[in-house]
Amino acid sequence: MRDAVLLPESLMPTSRFSSAKDQQVIVVCDSAAITAGDISGVLTALESLSGDRSSAMSAEGAVTLVFHGYDDDPRELEAIPEVRAWFARLFATWPYWSFFASRIDQTVPLILSLLLSGEAMAGEPGMVGWCFDLDELKPLLLEMFCHQNELIERLEIGEDVNVRVTHDFLEAVQAFLN
Repeated sequence: MRDAVLLPESLMPTSRFSSAKDQQVIVVCDSAAITAGDISGVLTALESLSGDRSSAMSAEGAVTLVFHGYDDDPRELEAIPEVRAWFARLFATWPYWSFFASRIDQTVPLILSLLLSGEAMAGEPGMVGWCFDLDELKPLLLEMFCHQNELIERLEIGEDVNVRVTHDFLEAVQAFLN
C-alpha cells in the first residue's frame, strides 16, 4: 500500500478557496508508514507541490491532511505519540504548511495541534479539544512564516501573494482559537 496519495477532488465553489481554486489536494498519511517512522512517501508528494512556482500556486491553500488507519483508536490524533513524532519529522523536512494548508477544513487546527505540546481536554459531551500554551503559538507561527517567506522568494511568487496567504492562514488560526 502506498503511504501518500495526492488526489484532486472537486469540493466546493471556487469562492471558498484562495486564488479561485476548484480542487483540493488530499494527502493521505497511512498508519503503517507512521508506525515505521517513514515520511518518504508523503514527503515526495509534498515536494512535488513546492518544487516549482506553477505547482505551488495551484496547491496554495488547497492541501488537506487525512490520516488513515486510526479510526479504531479512541485517542485524538494529536494525543497519539507516534503521530506527533512522525508529523514533527515531516514538518522539520517540509515546513511550508502556512502556504499550502487548506483553510476551509480542519487542516490548520490539526497541524497546530500536532506541533504544539499540550493535552487532550474534554469539552462538550462527546467533544475533545487540545489544550496548549498560547505562548508556544507565536514562535511556531513565526517559524512557519519564515519558511513561507523562503518558499515565496525561492519560487519568485511575489509579496502580494505572501501577504494574502499570511492573512488567510492567520484567519484560520484565529477561527481555531475561538
